[in-house]
Amino acid sequence: MVSLMRQISFFALLMILIACKPKAPENAYNSGNADFSKFMTIGDGHTAGYMDDALYSIGQENSLGTLLQRQLAMVGAQEVSLPWMDNGNIGVNWNGQSRLFLGYKTDCQNVTSLSPLRISPQGEINSFSTSVYDPNRKFSNFGIPGLRMIDLVSSSFGNINLPQHNPFFARLSKDQFNFPGSGTFSTYQDNLFGNGYPSFCSIYIGIEDVLPYAKSGATANPMTPIAGFPGVGFEESLGQLCEQLYAQNVKAVIATIPNVAEWPFFNTIPYNGLKLDADKAASLNQIYNPLGFSFVVGENPFMIADPNAGMFGVRPALPGEKILLSAPLDSVKCYQMGSIFPFRNEFVLTLDELNEIQTRIDQFNAIIRQKAITYGFALVETQNLYSKLPSGFAFNGVPLSAKFVSGGVFSLDGIHLNPRGNALLANEFIKSINHSFNSNIPLINALNYNAVLFP
Repeated sequence: MVSLMRQISFFALLMILIACKPKAPENAYNSGNADFSKFMTIGDGHTAGYMDDALYSIGQENSLGTLLQRQLAMVGAQEVSLPWMDNGNIGVNWNGQSRLFLGYKTDCQNVTSLSPLRISPQGEINSFSTSVYDPNRKFSNFGIPGLRMIDLVSSSFGNINLPQHNPFFARLSKDQFNFPGSGTFSTYQDNLFGNGYPSFCSIYIGIEDVLPYAKSGATANPMTPIAGFPGVGFEESLGQLCEQLYAQNVKAVIATIPNVAEWPFFNTIPYNGLKLDADKAASLNQIYNPLGFSFVVGENPFMIADPNAGMFGVRPALPGEKILLSAPLDSVKCYQMGSIFPFRNEFVLTLDELNEIQTRIDQFNAIIRQKAITYGFALVETQNLYSKLPSGFAFNGVPLSAKFVSGGVFSLDGIHLNPRGNALLANEFIKSINHSFNSNIPLINALNYNAVLFP
């Protein structure tokens, strides 16, 4: 009897242990209440993979749009489809130049140091005359370098007969090379929705509505107006896009515009980077003391042209003003640019100009936030990432910052992110999607992606 009871107890215990056996873990990733099966990303060069001042295949492979979509593939998104550049090509920019790489350059003082260089005198300009349009294929990445909000419905955007056309869009436009002589040209939105609407869309547009103006030192390429019909004003252009998506029950994530003036292009050359010895300080004092300006041994503000600066239109740069990376540094080192010859307006952003640019960004962002609320889109505050970069932060123990070349986030043009930076930004999109649509999409380990490669 005792033996029988022991057997019963043994089998009971065995059944309990079997019942308590851990189950094989299930994939916890899920799409929540979003459908990513027909995902599409809309944006400018950041979305496209423009980096190192060119569009090239490695940049496309590591673009914001590509990295985001490949992460969403874990919860149902399709394979990435975009207008690929040829594998291994040297890239091309607006001026037909090749991409930048980090190499050794000897300057006018015969000093050799690391510097961004062109990989070739000429880029892959044949890419601009070759169509990648395929009526049987639907692109999922519609990132176009230089895309502004007001370009969405412009029929001149891809018209190669017009000087203002965008060659990066023309190469994928459905009517540019396949139907020559038709006399009509499709818009960005015609191509975007020509084969049906997506199930989910990411939208990151607006940087190019302010950036060209900032890059010109506030001398050219006026910023997009706030109001006006689609194709003229920012608000109506975005509103039309959002309304189209909403009418087709398309869910979306939309991003605000970061403060572009914090990027390396605007912060690598300090306003007081004019370093003088005793002889040079004395020489400049002879020139400028009669105007009320003086110089000392050591660091001094650069001299800049400013038509509002009194009779002579020159003055020292003020703290917070920006000397742009487009300034010819050899001319600074050897030909007295920024001292005897003040920096021209195109190489400087004054405090008033910076305030003008930031005010417009703030206005655009207020519109973007309101559209997100109105249409139920997830919202990405991109400045949450960018604001950490000037002082730097650690990601999984690795220091990252906005420092040019060595900061680990920006590419060699000082404007577009490198692969690691794009991974960080993609994570901001993923966080917002997870929060708004109750999804569980894993974040990207940004350290799996390259920063600037040193020789």
